[in-house]
Amino acid sequence: MKRSLSLAFVAVFLVQQLLAQSIEDGKKFMYYERFKSAKDVFEKLIAANPKNEEAAYWLGQAYIGLEDVAKAKQTYQAALQANATSPILLTGMGHVELLENKATDARNHFDMAINTSKSKDNDVLHAVGRANAYAKAGDANYGIGHLQKITTTKKFNDPSVFVTIGDSYRKLVDGGNAVLAFKNALTLNPKYAAAKHKEGLIYESQKNREFFLPAFEEAASMDPAYGPAFYSLYAYWYFRDVAKAEDYLNKYIAVIDGDPQNDYYRIDLKYASGQFKEAITQSDDLINKVGADVIRPRIYRLKAYSYKSLAEKAAKEKDSVTAVAQYANAKKSIDVFLTKSKPEDIVPKDYELLGDIMAGTPGSESQAYAYYEKAMATDTVQENKASYLQRAVDLAKNKNDKPAIAYWADKQYKSKKTPSNVDMYNLGRVFFDAGAASGDFNFYRRADSVFAIYTTQYPEQAYGYYWRARSNWSIDTSMVNSMANPHFEKFVQVASASKDSVSFRPQIKLAYKYFIGYNIFVKKDYKVAIEFCDKILAIDPADKEAAEYKRQLTGGKAQATGNNSKATSGVNSNSVTGRNERKVVLYS
Repeated sequence: MKRSLSLAFVAVFLVQQLLAQSIEDGKKFMYYERFKSAKDVFEKLIAANPKNEEAAYWLGQAYIGLEDVAKAKQTYQAALQANATSPILLTGMGHVELLENKATDARNHFDMAINTSKSKDNDVLHAVGRANAYAKAGDANYGIGHLQKITTTKKFNDPSVFVTIGDSYRKLVDGGNAVLAFKNALTLNPKYAAAKHKEGLIYESQKNREFFLPAFEEAASMDPAYGPAFYSLYAYWYFRDVAKAEDYLNKYIAVIDGDPQNDYYRIDLKYASGQFKEAITQSDDLINKVGADVIRPRIYRLKAYSYKSLAEKAAKEKDSVTAVAQYANAKKSIDVFLTKSKPEDIVPKDYELLGDIMAGTPGSESQAYAYYEKAMATDTVQENKASYLQRAVDLAKNKNDKPAIAYWADKQYKSKKTPSNVDMYNLGRVFFDAGAASGDFNFYRRADSVFAIYTTQYPEQAYGYYWRARSNWSIDTSMVNSMANPHFEKFVQVASASKDSVSFRPQIKLAYKYFIGYNIFVKKDYKVAIEFCDKILAIDPADKEAAEYKRQLTGGKAQATGNNSKATSGVNSNSVTGRNERKVVLYS
């Protein structure tokens, strides 16, 4: 009898060990991000024991890894029906609720799970930390607080906890503490590739190639079965060395779960190597093979990029018909991607792509600008924002749309932390040019405002006064309000005293010609007008206009002898000094 009982206990123990080992096998697949394999393991465990709460928790996590939140929710709901107060299952449901942006409900479930387990179940604490680290709506600080409790328990030796802590700090953009946590994980297990790989991700976010590339390589060397390291290496070499990228891709595919959709990566390399037609053809083949309802939407984005590249190639070859057709194909493809994708899978670069497509589509410039603006609004990386902004500026310049150039240049200027004097000068000029092109005085007023600041910050630089004068002259075209006078006077004063005064002669001459016109048309003081003619001839005796003005003011059929002169005058609207600025033309 005793022997029978002993054998029974041994049998139960062995079954428990087998189940425990199987749970660990599934968790190992989770570590390697082989979520389909993990799902298969946990499903078998639940089939053998429907009350296995741990297996149910991890099955839900596997579904989350497979981006099937609905299935994860069903799994937790079904398991909770059997045990409504299970701490680990409550935590799993909280994770799902975070993914559904139900942060309050999630927090209630987390607190309930922690209180029920009296904060003594490390698996529950880790599950809470995991959910808050990896769900966008999660509170990383809340998760870290509970994860830290685990590290202080007796005989703690789990590197995965430090990795979750590191990822929580990474979410908080706290690279220093994140790296420290990953190093702590490696202290516990020097072969823990995930820690080294994620350390590399920190350095990659800082664009520190000297550190992130060796980290990725070391992670791949630590554990050749750890696919994410090979994927990062593939992604790094993608646009730099297609052969290297392909080698790392092969290593990546060799260790991940088999899936026909893995062919996407090989097609993506066709795009990277400039084989755009092949990329499109193979994309269509894969869609037909897998099924349009099953294929991941990213394949349509790849097609859109490929069509766009073909369109750009045709445009460079002056084949506008083909270019327009390929841009249309690109638009259709990206529209399918946007329709089929989850909102969280749409990234700012997708709006940039749409902007590029519409920029190449005749008459669609306004849509292009709108997409570039949307990309700027949704991206958090300043460097990326600057890139989208530059595309909008380039489009406006390409279309020679002066008002649009001014609009985007203004945004570009305001986006700079410390704009230079050149930046400020250029902004003032684009406003002035927009006014000249559109006839809208508001642009001249904005130009004047910019150059007013310029003269305050850089009082020794003559161009600020010059462009204030030009802007005000363009507003006060009749000169009757004398708006440009003080600015031209100050410009001449500063420019003449400058060591580079010779280089300012063309602008000084224009200022003097302004005063010639002002004294003729407004003041009727021909004597002063003649004095300005003499000033021009003093610095440029070959100036034919000044000589002609003086001749007409002092001789010819109408003698100019001062304020009583009967010299006649006219206006040439095609003046080189500006579309709306007066140029003196005296008729004999």
